[in-house]
Amino acid sequence: MKRRISAIFGSMLMLGLACSTVHAESAPGEGAYVGAFLGHGTGIVQAKARVFDVGSSGTQRGSEATFESERGGLGLSGIQGGGWFGYGLKTADDLYFGIEGSFAGSDEEIKLTSTVGIQEDGAASGENSNTITSITAERTWVGAGALRVGYYVNKDTLFALSGGIAVSQFDVKIGSSSETYYAGGPQVGGSITTNLTKIDPNLSLRMEVVYTDYLTADINGQDGITRGTGVASNDNDSELTGNDTAGRIGLTYRFEGLSGLF
Repeated sequence: MKRRISAIFGSMLMLGLACSTVHAESAPGEGAYVGAFLGHGTGIVQAKARVFDVGSSGTQRGSEATFESERGGLGLSGIQGGGWFGYGLKTADDLYFGIEGSFAGSDEEIKLTSTVGIQEDGAASGENSNTITSITAERTWVGAGALRVGYYVNKDTLFALSGGIAVSQFDVKIGSSSETYYAGGPQVGGSITTNLTKIDPNLSLRMEVVYTDYLTADINGQDGITRGTGVASNDNDSELTGNDTAGRIGLTYRFEGLSGLF
């Protein structure tokens, strides 16, 4: 899936290069543009879980235990690949204003393993049960929309800051169970875009760093984990929060023929 995403954006970029016949000198990021990038993301995920005993009626019947990572967290790391599309304007004062969307496939992942299995609910009643020895959380994709403000350091180089909203999908596997969660939050970034005039005046090299805050996502639906046969089942109320920082490098292509449409 991730290879197909990168191939799609790469094809879009190559199509633009092949179809364009206008080669007038232009400022990077000005007008309509698309781009493709590769990058690496690292992040921190912090967890808080409240576990308590419940009776057959579903009411709490005992002491509550809370597990929380108050400092630090669990590391998230992996490769990103995707693309940008947007539109920008250059003012007479060499200022830049634009709007942009982006999408990336990702294999950023956390995996926790245990040498001692935790038995899923069902063993006490004779039902089929599974033993949990690993928990995996993978960020499969991220999509974002942002406003950009920048300044032209010179006629061929743009420095820009961006701010917007990003949504990420996480696939979580606990034993034989799997769930999909979505985490949304603010995203900010900074980038430098430089024209590759000797290759094509509309082609630019772009390097950027983006920071995404997941805010807090309630993680429910993983109930029914027992501490062993004959022990009352536990219910839980959990939440995840964290952030991600990604470095990206890629190419953008400006479509002069589309600039007049906006």
